[in-house]
Amino acid sequence: MDIKIEKMSLKNLNEYSRLFASVFNSEPWNDSWTEETAALRIENMINTDTFVGMALYCGGELKGMIWGQKEYYFNGIHFQIQEFCVKQSEQKKGYGKALLDELKSEMTSMGVVNIYLITSRGESTEGYYRRR
Repeated sequence: MDIKIEKMSLKNLNEYSRLFASVFNSEPWNDSWTEETAALRIENMINTDTFVGMALYCGGELKGMIWGQKEYYFNGIHFQIQEFCVKQSEQKKGYGKALLDELKSEMTSMGVVNIYLITSRGESTEGYYRRR
């Protein structure tokens, strides 16, 4: 498996927005993203100085992304995962775990003391994170 994880950048915005809309318009979220609205959200986040995001490629194809914001708190830097997705047809192949592991490593190197996220209840959302 030829996995490559890289920091997200605006040069790949179109492929990020396609994946984001595809994943979050499906179960369990059933949102109504267009590629354009997804691109606006992602571009806005990438352009903040507290953004950290990673994209996972396998065989040159985008399979998943994870990103969020650093927050300065009284006891150190916290990180809120704001979005995390893996292409539906590519789930249960270890891509999500690889992204989380890489993010944890990056957060450790930045001195982050706490990583958290807010998600919906359910086995495919909350249950996934509890197991990790």
